[in-house]
Amino acid sequence: MKARFPLYICICILHLLLFSCNNRWDDFSTDPDDVLSFSTDTVAFDTIISTIMTPYRSLMVYNRNSKPLRISSVSLQNGVGSAYKINIDGRNSADNTFQDLEIREKDSLYILVSAKPTESGQNLPQDITDHLQFVTNGVLQEVVLSGTTQDVFLWRGRTISRDTILGAEKPYLIFDSLVIDEGVNVSIAAGAVFYMHNLAEWVVKGSLKAHGTLDKPIVIRGDRFDNYVDIPYDHVPGQWGGIYLESGSYDNELTHVRIRNGLYGLLCAPSDTLQSKMKMSNVVMTNFKGFLLYAVNCKIEADNCELSNAKDGLLILTGGSYRFNHCTIVNYYMSNQEAGWGNSDNETVWLLSTYRTSLEDEGVTLPIGRADFFNTVIWGNGAGSDITIGDTMAIRSYFMNCVIPNATATNDSIDDPNAQVVHCLIHEDPKFRKIRSDDLSYDFRLDSLSPARNIANPLYASELPLDLDGKNRFTDTAPDIGAYEYQPENE
Repeated sequence: MKARFPLYICICILHLLLFSCNNRWDDFSTDPDDVLSFSTDTVAFDTIISTIMTPYRSLMVYNRNSKPLRISSVSLQNGVGSAYKINIDGRNSADNTFQDLEIREKDSLYILVSAKPTESGQNLPQDITDHLQFVTNGVLQEVVLSGTTQDVFLWRGRTISRDTILGAEKPYLIFDSLVIDEGVNVSIAAGAVFYMHNLAEWVVKGSLKAHGTLDKPIVIRGDRFDNYVDIPYDHVPGQWGGIYLESGSYDNELTHVRIRNGLYGLLCAPSDTLQSKMKMSNVVMTNFKGFLLYAVNCKIEADNCELSNAKDGLLILTGGSYRFNHCTIVNYYMSNQEAGWGNSDNETVWLLSTYRTSLEDEGVTLPIGRADFFNTVIWGNGAGSDITIGDTMAIRSYFMNCVIPNATATNDSIDDPNAQVVHCLIHEDPKFRKIRSDDLSYDFRLDSLSPARNIANPLYASELPLDLDGKNRFTDTAPDIGAYEYQPENE
């Protein structure tokens, strides 16, 4: 009997402990003043593409009271017809309704909210709002769910095989690829928007004419509208493929176009330099995980363009003929600490005369007949931010009234027939308005202290009297170098 007594005592103590715990958990508050707290009063989405499920947004629900709470119901006001869907602590509900949820004192619930609206039948964006409703101790509390839904033309692996005009009634969502067939001319209307899904790319075998306007630019970007950590996806590189102009593609024109966030920007295959490969004016290309513009034996002209931020370099030009006037060619590609994409250590501009298809290939010599840069800023912050000229004997390059990073360069006499650098600012920071690595946001307009102000060549500036923002270059002492004329209101 003595041996059993300690075991009996242990069982009694364990029973008392369990009874005590159960009593405490069953002691739900019924006080109407004991209600829930929330991490936010509004779960907000940006643009939501209709029929496409969004990534989740999170909501934390807290019981900050001294007793457990029983939530009678959690539901969406619009019920099964809601554009939104909720998941509570890993559980789903077909009708978006949950009942009798229990939450301990000083504890929390984790709610995930997503959206998949049906098509609105409208071309313009439509607001969609619902309310996530909680009833606790007879008290109704609400969290607002808000977003804007946009109907799109949804294209998967689309090939355009006849001359076409792509309108701007509503955006295009591209999966896989958008191919322009050989011999086909495609024109894009001002204001058209293209959302590119993961790895989707353009393949141009024919000719592309994208003519936006200052007020209605054409936009080509990724299809994500949420955040990566604390960085808007609109600032995140590598979201889609890029634009590939095949060898037989000529007379491409880009005017007032914004291209961003791809794996690469423009890849121009070997071509005939007697034909225009591409003309760009008032174009912004920025934020690429690879190179920005890679061209082999092409004839390319660029005016009033911002070409910025690409990990593998901005311009990689082999052979051909190139002309850049009043451009801002700037590489501040850098990694956000949480993102870890790595900083660029490649040259800002490469001018090469040997074309290789692989590392083992001995290569083919393709001289650059001319690479002219007028009134252009070329700058970078990486370890290799200079201009590299691969073979000065096979490359005719000319920089006039430019900002260039090469510390060892010197200005030549303008009367020297072999001059390469004339009236340039050499290795002198042009001073931009905003360089921020925390959220990868940049403003490459000149600030008030920029040495690039008022020293552009007026002859070449007269070709482009309005800058990339539509501002007149001739309202002060002299035009500024780069795509942007300094404006005091920009400060």
